[in-house]
Amino acid sequence: MSGSLEFDPTKYYGHPEFYKIVEELKELHSRKNFQYATQDNPLGNFERCGNLIKKLLKPNVNPALADAMILMSKQIDAVYEMIGEGKSGTEEEVIDKFRDVAVYSIISMILIKESKK
Repeated sequence: MSGSLEFDPTKYYGHPEFYKIVEELKELHSRKNFQYATQDNPLGNFERCGNLIKKLLKPNVNPALADAMILMSKQIDAVYEMIGEGKSGTEEEVIDKFRDVAVYSIISMILIKESKK
């Protein structure tokens, strides 16, 4: 057996579907990051929502309710970025965010009522 194989950086190794999915994820990440964050702070949405979460990390807070509120805050944050920062987003995308908030709100109400039973 002669010599060892060397890695060729111009060639992709592995399953071709893996690289197709990676490309799709790159597009999704870019689109979502545009909605939720800024060029100056690409993780800003996590920082803003993280600050809200601190308030929910108290004893006796229902974890399911905290989760619904976190998911709701993520959608509201996206609307602030899309509308408040004048980012181009379709009206349908903004309406979808508000629909998500409405669903999470109703779920939160149910969780609160069920916790009193």
